[in-house]
Amino acid sequence: MKNACLVIINENACGNGEYLPIVQAFERSGVFFSELRALPIQRQEAVASAVIDWKNAYENIAIVACGVSIGSVRSLLSNALGKDFFGDTLSGVGVCMDGEKSLFLLSCESAQTGEEYVQRVCVPYLHKKYGSRTDSIVLRTVGADSGWLNGLLDQTRQMCGNRLTITKEGNYGEDIIRIFYDDTTPRMLTDDALRFLADKLSENLYALDDTPLEVQLVRLLKLRGKTIGVAESFTGGGVGRKIVSVSGASDVYFEGLNTYSELSKMRRLGVTEYTLRTQGAVSEQTAYEMAAGLLASGNASVAIATTGLAGPNGDGSGLPIGSCCIAVGVDDKVYVYSYRLSGTREEITETAIRYALFLACKQLKNV
Repeated sequence: MKNACLVIINENACGNGEYLPIVQAFERSGVFFSELRALPIQRQEAVASAVIDWKNAYENIAIVACGVSIGSVRSLLSNALGKDFFGDTLSGVGVCMDGEKSLFLLSCESAQTGEEYVQRVCVPYLHKKYGSRTDSIVLRTVGADSGWLNGLLDQTRQMCGNRLTITKEGNYGEDIIRIFYDDTTPRMLTDDALRFLADKLSENLYALDDTPLEVQLVRLLKLRGKTIGVAESFTGGGVGRKIVSVSGASDVYFEGLNTYSELSKMRRLGVTEYTLRTQGAVSEQTAYEMAAGLLASGNASVAIATTGLAGPNGDGSGLPIGSCCIAVGVDDKVYVYSYRLSGTREEITETAIRYALFLACKQLKNV
């Protein structure tokens, strides 16, 4: 299966990032592109030339365009390829055929709608066309070193004789690994790859399926019969926001406190002034007392506390930007972790949110 993808950019209507989820939706289903190119809609001759050349070189072409540009793009393609090429059009924007050649015309006006169209129409069409089905095994991790993880995936590919396609995607410290296989793949091959990766990633692994981090945490809380409280400083409610985004979170989520100031930490959580003066607001002891304060209320049996420096300015303590401490309390025990995160203010904050959720999952698995 030889595939190519052309992204047609209309800078006046859509940003470049709006096309990415649709491309990723193909890849998550095991449909990979040998060539990926982006061209502005104003360069109509270049767009037409690329499609004509690709029709000869590739079996399937995906063309992704902004919703307001779909009409003009369709006209452009009709003129370039001939109107007969669009004779067999399925529901949605279009799957068009000419013998063994297929063209997918997709709109990125709504990323969710575009992804659903890939899953409901494009991928099933390809499965039927080739008489085979591609599926995947998913591993989701947090906190694995990027270089080490890339090397591990290369080692897995070599171990399997490069017969498996293994991909990695993610951000903010979270990685999603997919092992793709089809009807002809030996079961032993996929089992060996899964077993090897699960063993090597055991310290970072939180799911052996495509379950998001916050969903996994809510499931574990329900399974263990626990309720959770959250006290956040520099993450500003982000941990709580992730938890309450899950349907049914009200069964396990007791409260979330944004104890941003030192006075709030003292009054609401019982952090001592001595700790703040001697250890600082961003310290393991402060994170410990924040989580312990939530547990001491008796209303939650699990606690998450975050404190750190997201930047861009420091707090006068001399600690580097990105320093953070995360505490997780379960029943009568509190575990504290320290990190030095990198990136922008947003990247540091979002990474810490994922670390906090992951660490809570990790401790709940041990209950």
